[in-house]
Amino acid sequence: MRIALVVITLLFAMHPAHGATAYEALRVLGKQKGEALLDSVIEVRGDKGKPQPAVWKVTVKDATARGGAKEYSVQGSRLTGEQMPAAKTAGSPMNMSQLNLDSDGVHQIAEREAKKVNFAYDHATYQLLAGSRGGSPVWEIRLVDEQTGEAGTLTLAATTGAVLSSDGLTRRSSVAKAAPTPVPARPQPQPARQSEKPERIAEAPNQSFSPGVQRVGDDLSRFVGRVGRHMSRRGRQIGDTFYNIFHEDKRHTAGPHGSEPERTTPPPPRQDSDADFVKPSRVRD
Repeated sequence: MRIALVVITLLFAMHPAHGATAYEALRVLGKQKGEALLDSVIEVRGDKGKPQPAVWKVTVKDATARGGAKEYSVQGSRLTGEQMPAAKTAGSPMNMSQLNLDSDGVHQIAEREAKKVNFAYDHATYQLLAGSRGGSPVWEIRLVDEQTGEAGTLTLAATTGAVLSSDGLTRRSSVAKAAPTPVPARPQPQPARQSEKPERIAEAPNQSFSPGVQRVGDDLSRFVGRVGRHMSRRGRQIGDTFYNIFHEDKRHTAGPHGSEPERTTPPPPRQDSDADFVKPSRVRD
């Protein structure tokens, strides 16, 4: 009917998809076979979607067909086949006005649920059916892991997108890839260590003289000192003699035999004080 085609067209416009979606397949079928055919759709199926399947299979109820149903193949925007279903399909026609969730939305919900449990998959299989006892249509999406053969199935309400049931999507621990075992480095041969000898400190040669030589040196030094002092005293005596001849006051700087003139201690050097660094101010001339 015209109303069903309008609903499919509006839903397709509201849910743009990358590639062919279930809405687009129904829209192509309505244009090619007439709008009335959409009121007889009992199943929409797509296999090995990545994320959307390459071909959608639309099964409609047809009393004139053998087995009571026909199956149409839609690829992209083209109707590519019409055949009898491989197996007898039972079910009631769907109410297209209750179809609010396209296949791309189904994949987004399934992707979200799979990530919650770390479920990795390679492709998805879609199936749209009427609800039990003529209820609202429901989506069933099956996620398949080709490497392990495991699969998880979600059932969603086509009217609200609510998850009605889940099977096989159990939580899995993310297994990190084991790091390669490092190859131990080959030990390098160590050069033979030479025996370390303590470094000897060169000792200064012993320059001490023998006791006899040392004693002779000391006696010589004292002798030279006595000779020097004697000559100095004699010089001062001669000077005092000439001084006393020409002056009334007498002077005896040489002193008695063996004495030395009185030594005067020079005054200590003058220490600078803080007052020496104080200078009159030149602010006023």
